[in-house]
Amino acid sequence: MLLYLSVLDTQEEKDKFTEIYERYQHFCWYVANQQLGDAHLAEDAVQEAFLALTRHLHKVEDVDSPRTKKFLMTIVKSKAIDILRKRKGGEIPAEELKTDIPDSGRDLLDQYITKENYNYLISCILELDEAYRVVFECKYVHQMSDGEIAQLLNITPKLANVRFYRARKKLQEMLEKEVAARAGKR
Repeated sequence: MLLYLSVLDTQEEKDKFTEIYERYQHFCWYVANQQLGDAHLAEDAVQEAFLALTRHLHKVEDVDSPRTKKFLMTIVKSKAIDILRKRKGGEIPAEELKTDIPDSGRDLLDQYITKENYNYLISCILELDEAYRVVFECKYVHQMSDGEIAQLLNITPKLANVRFYRARKKLQEMLEKEVAARAGKR
């Protein structure tokens, strides 16, 4: 952990990072291990994820929020997929990625409608190529800039922007097909 702390400038950043690390290190390892199926590789993915977090620590406002947990999960999954890609030499199928549906406090019908739409949207996102999906998730879920995404994924900001544009275009096409299909059933 000293390596991570040495990268940070202020004591406030170091305290925040320490709290995040202590709170989420086991969760991150679990997520990585689910993707990789290897404890040692999972540790590598977690180390890379926390190193990346030192560059994006300003994105974390509340250590205890579900958004922080989702942000870490995104980073860890991305690092785990990078490790898999290096080991296997190719793309990782989208079906291997898992996602959870957030629970809302609305009435049952409202939850059903929301979950139905959410599930469809998630299935569309998971159908995207992994490179597009990660950029899309970073941009929308974590509200990262192209530069931040580029730094996190070791690509250029222009490539991050292009991938985001292509992901949006592909999702829009998928959603338009679904709307047309639903309209045809009525």
